[in-house]
Amino acid sequence: MRLSAPVPVWLLGAALALPLLIIGSPLIEVDDARYAEVPRAMAASGDWVLPSLNGMAYVEKPPLWYWLGAASIGLLGPSEAAARLPMFLLALLGAGGIYWLGSWLYSPRIGRAAALAASTAGLWLFLVHNLTLDLPVSVFLLWTTALILRVLEKPADAAWAAPAAWLAAALAFLSKGLISFLFPVLWTAVLIGLFPKWRRPALKLLSPWGIVLAAAVAAPWFLALQARRPDFFHTFFVEQHFQRYLTPRYSRGAPWWFYLAVLPAGLLPWTAPFLSGLYKGLRNPFADARATALALWVIGIIAFFTTSSSKLATYALPVLPHAALLAALSLEDGPPKWAWRLCRALGALLLLAAATAALLSLRMPHLSLPPVGADAALLGRLGALAAAMLAALGVAQAYAPSAKRPALALGLGGVLAGALALAAVSAASPLISARDLALAVKASASPEDEVWTYDSFLHGLQFYTGRRVDRMVYFVGEFHYAKREEANAERFGDDNALRALPRRGGRTFVAMKSARRAHFETVTPKGSIASWREFGPWSLAEIRARK
Repeated sequence: MRLSAPVPVWLLGAALALPLLIIGSPLIEVDDARYAEVPRAMAASGDWVLPSLNGMAYVEKPPLWYWLGAASIGLLGPSEAAARLPMFLLALLGAGGIYWLGSWLYSPRIGRAAALAASTAGLWLFLVHNLTLDLPVSVFLLWTTALILRVLEKPADAAWAAPAAWLAAALAFLSKGLISFLFPVLWTAVLIGLFPKWRRPALKLLSPWGIVLAAAVAAPWFLALQARRPDFFHTFFVEQHFQRYLTPRYSRGAPWWFYLAVLPAGLLPWTAPFLSGLYKGLRNPFADARATALALWVIGIIAFFTTSSSKLATYALPVLPHAALLAALSLEDGPPKWAWRLCRALGALLLLAAATAALLSLRMPHLSLPPVGADAALLGRLGALAAAMLAALGVAQAYAPSAKRPALALGLGGVLAGALALAAVSAASPLISARDLALAVKASASPEDEVWTYDSFLHGLQFYTGRRVDRMVYFVGEFHYAKREEANAERFGDDNALRALPRRGGRTFVAMKSARRAHFETVTPKGSIASWREFGPWSLAEIRARK
């Protein structure tokens, strides 16, 4: 079965526009709020060299995303939409790169189908909305590999494509770090080892102008920050790269099969065509060097992170554009019977899960639930949205094998499921965002009051209040670097800080998970708590001022 026509432009446009549905929704704890707050603080301070978080140096990651976010917030003001707009634009740049690569490497309709597949894949769509650094680095790595392939396949274009590849790699380096050069270099080395026809063109990648351009783009910030923070290189390269990869220091371990589950789930509804395309690309690697190159990028990165001591689902994102191209290739040629059987089986499982979620959502208002920060009605609505999303994916999976235009069927299912998933994220904001709590603090706290957190940290507190959290009790987390500085010692504390309450000169507002409320009440002096307020899974205590 072959595609009878390209996917329609309107469907691709709808897929690309999906994140705009809730671009102004409340920031999600933790990463979404953190990667909105650091740019907000940068825009407010005017310091574009040293990123800060909660008024302390935050040098774990490179600055490109912070610069983009700070520029948007500086231009449009501190809002959720302004914080997320650059990520939306980067997603468009990524979709454009997928279309461009697929179009000249194969055909425009493969490029369009691949752009649709990437834009409606669950992991990609979620990370366009939930701010992390994985989407920026994925976009620039996509362009790096696309331009490398351009040099290998069309050496006559090397005069512009090779320097452009170096520039894209430099931007990827400013997004996430060393993997931005490591992955393309190792991948290219494997390709020229396998395919003799690409060895002579590969020499053109050693473009002096490209190397100078990459150094001019990537080096200045690193040198400037090292001049201000003499321990920066050790922190960034040794701790955040080698120790994160080689040791369990950051407590992000997962079983060896982690990405074998994450990638197929994150690619829904395009999982079966992708697996078929991957198999074709690896089964006979010399039949189509282009497909093999795409498949090797996927396999190589998944293998790299599988062997890492630090695993997060979002680390799989750089393979998604290439996986989408493999899915589009498979649909163009016609997936084998086993792929369509897998597609139908996934459809059956998703429809079963949808029916289960629907039954639970109907039962939810009648169940007696333990405190979870939400009433049963909200959980029922979320269950209904989840059921509808799973049903949309399930129907698309079940129908695509018999459809004349399977890419259209999968794309429609992906757009509908994506819209429902984003609606669920928006509806769940009382459970996953600290906005309401932060706005309550902003309305209540005066300049002489202090804001504390207990046993956790809410990044949205700074973004929505525009003020720092004065003390973090029993929390270090991403502030391990800042805590090393003696000047920040008073910003951290333990139960002794609570026993010393109330403060003289002002009230203290303490935010915590509601599950920690009982212990908090046993530690703080009797009669010091003036009030409690509940915000989803979090509680806010107001401590009286000492007379």
